[in-house]
Amino acid sequence: MLTSPFALDSGSSKTVILRMMKKTILSTLLLLTGYWSGAQTQTTEIWLLDVAQKEGKVLVTNPYQVTQNEFYDNQPAFSKDGQMLYFASMPDTTQSDIYEFSIRKKLMRQITNTPESEYQPQVMPYGKGKVSIVRVELEKAQRFYELNLTDGSIEPLMMNEDSLAYYCWINDTTVGAYFLDGKGGMLQQYDMKPQQAIILMYGGFGRCLATMPGTQLMTYIQKGSDKKYTLMQYDMATEERMPVCEMPDGIEDYCWGPDQKIYCGDKGVLYMYDTKAEKPMWIPIADFKEKIGDFYRMAMSPTGDKLAVVSYKGPRP
Repeated sequence: MLTSPFALDSGSSKTVILRMMKKTILSTLLLLTGYWSGAQTQTTEIWLLDVAQKEGKVLVTNPYQVTQNEFYDNQPAFSKDGQMLYFASMPDTTQSDIYEFSIRKKLMRQITNTPESEYQPQVMPYGKGKVSIVRVELEKAQRFYELNLTDGSIEPLMMNEDSLAYYCWINDTTVGAYFLDGKGGMLQQYDMKPQQAIILMYGGFGRCLATMPGTQLMTYIQKGSDKKYTLMQYDMATEERMPVCEMPDGIEDYCWGPDQKIYCGDKGVLYMYDTKAEKPMWIPIADFKEKIGDFYRMAMSPTGDKLAVVSYKGPRP
């Protein structure tokens, strides 16, 4: 395991000077990179939905609002047992931390409390009580870390990379990674051991990376010149790429269910695509226009009984 030369105390007090420094530096970062700036301009909220299957149909009901404020609350991810929800929250409009929500107890806990910004929490395939995150450092780098959920300490996962934007775990030692390159981004297969990457493509792909449940196939959105979005799968063993399905118009955010059904949202309606159906197609399964409104990012629990969605107002982020 890589060892960090420093550890952060999540409970340490912050001085007024430190707050002023982080606000100034990170505001400059947002202007320079443009990566997180779109997320900052809109209030987003996280909701939980119950998922059940009855008589061959998927029923999604009982929307529960996890966050309710004027903040950026986004990027939800479930624990392995589906009892906890992790997400990024930005209460001061310039700096984000990682939070944990107990689904059964309805209790919120702040995990990080640092001058840097932490995003993209995802449960790691190995080890208990840890998630991986992307941290935006004070010197503007965007690095990959392992976060201990108990004490808030972190350890670096990529020693020589400083522009990670989005990622997904393909297996214990490999991630699919979206790196910033000042242009359209680079999609990579990044092997943690021995810290090397295979570049899959430059530009023309979406921000949502995932692994098809029960496989080591990475999936991503390929954006065509005809403005069509196609969900693709990549097999790192054979380096073969194949289309899974065409996405609804303009939709690049999706999630997988444990039974290999795909979900996405459009104009407040939840859609599902059953990859195992005889004639698979996108079908609307729930309308939340009135109770939730528009939503885009989402995550399903490993047990398939909960769905987290992120709502927004205004144009799609």
